[in-house]
Amino acid sequence: KIARHNTNLLADAVRQGYEIVASEPAATLCLTHEYRNLLDDDDAQLVAENTSDIGAYLWRMHQNGELKLELQSVEAKLGYHRPCHLKALQVGSPGENLLGLIPGLEIHRTDKGCSGMAGTYGLMRKNYRSSLRAGRQVITSLRNPLLQAGTTECSACKMQMEQGTTKPTVHPIKLLALSYGLMPEIADLLNARSQEFVVT
Repeated sequence: KIARHNTNLLADAVRQGYEIVASEPAATLCLTHEYRNLLDDDDAQLVAENTSDIGAYLWRMHQNGELKLELQSVEAKLGYHRPCHLKALQVGSPGENLLGLIPGLEIHRTDKGCSGMAGTYGLMRKNYRSSLRAGRQVITSLRNPLLQAGTTECSACKMQMEQGTTKPTVHPIKLLALSYGLMPEIADLLNARSQEFVVT
């Protein structure tokens, strides 16, 4: 019922000339694959064909020479985690590519598997410890004292990364916004330190 409601609304927007852009890889995957398989109708197909991950959308703009590149320097060293849902979209690593455009930003990919959150699995009290154990390699890599913070597109991974370290995790698009002179509060967040778990 929810899938049909959502695809009806979004298909109408597509027919009016809009593209659908999602900042959460799980949402993009839902709109491009799961709804289409669940409903198997014209609206679901139309939505799937006109939906993009925000990173992929902006990276295409860059490749077409349409993305403004008046970017300010962001002096920071960050650990990037590529989420499983982004891998499932098979679009490469567009958010990481966009971060590479930002002067002064040093990105270290933490190719260490899953964060352990596994969707809503890690949100359940009974799974908390096992979820942190499953994400131990990602969390350990972020504990590197040379890294100021983490970055990932997935909000569930973000929660896990922040629970397992004393460092914030920021969406790549927020870092891009900071470099464009927007969201100055992100600069303060990148330099925040805490002795306790940080969940931003």
